[in-house]
Amino acid sequence: MMSTSDELYHRAGILLSQVPNFNRQGALSAEEDHWLAAAIALIERASEIVPMPDILEIFDAKYAAKMVVAQIANAHLRATNARIVISLLRRVLGRLELQVQTAIVGAYVPAGDLEEAHKAVGDVLRTAVSDVLLVDPFADETILKAYAERAPDNVVVRVLTDPDKHEPTLKAAREIWKQQYGDKRPLQVRLANAPLHDRLIIVDGKRAWTVTQSFKDLAATRPTTIVSTPNEIAELKIRAYQDIWSGAARIVPASGPSP
Repeated sequence: MMSTSDELYHRAGILLSQVPNFNRQGALSAEEDHWLAAAIALIERASEIVPMPDILEIFDAKYAAKMVVAQIANAHLRATNARIVISLLRRVLGRLELQVQTAIVGAYVPAGDLEEAHKAVGDVLRTAVSDVLLVDPFADETILKAYAERAPDNVVVRVLTDPDKHEPTLKAAREIWKQQYGDKRPLQVRLANAPLHDRLIIVDGKRAWTVTQSFKDLAATRPTTIVSTPNEIAELKIRAYQDIWSGAARIVPASGPSP
C-alpha cells in the first residue's frame, strides 16, 4: 500500500511542475486559485509527517497565498508572495524525499537548466540492468540523442509514442541510432494504438518515474520534476503500458521494415 510520504512526495513534484504565472494583474483564474489551495494543503499535511524547522514557515506561506489572491493591481507583489509559497513547497519536496524508500527518487530541475535535466534522467536510466521504456506522446529526436544514450550498453531501450503527436525527426534519429550502435545498444520504437497522455520512464519492468514534461521540452522554459511513482501506482502503470506496447506498431523506415 502506498505510504503517505510517497503520495505527498509525488503530488509535490507534480505541483512544482505546474506552477502558474503569478506575475500579472487581475483576478486569479480558477486554475491558479486551485493550485494555491492545493499547495497550501500539501504543505500543511506534510508538516504532520516531516520536521518543519520553523513552524512560522507555514503561517508565512498561508499569509503569502492570501496576498497572491488580494494583489489584483500589483503584479510584482503578487509574484513576490507567490515565490514564498513556491520556495516552501520546494523545501517540503526535499524533506519528503528523505522519507521515500527508493534508490533514485527523482529530481526537481529549474527552468533553463538543461544540463541538470540530462543528469537527472541519466541517473534514472543508469539504474537499468536489462530494459528501459520511455513513454512520451510528443517524442522527437531529443529523446534518443539527449536521453536514451545515457542508458548502459546492452540495455534494451524502448520508446513508445503517440501515432499522431510524435515528431517526424524521431524516425530519422532511430535510423541514425541503428547505424551507429547496431546490436550493442538495442533500440525499439513503437506507435501506440491509442492516444497517449503520460510521460514515463519504466526501468526493468519494476520501477516507474513520472516526467512532468515531454523529453523535448524538459526544463526548457518551465521547471521540470522527475518523480518516483509510488509502488502501488507504478505496478498499475507498468502493466498497462506493457499491454499498450504489445499492441503498438513499429516505426518503419522509408526503405521498409527492419529485421
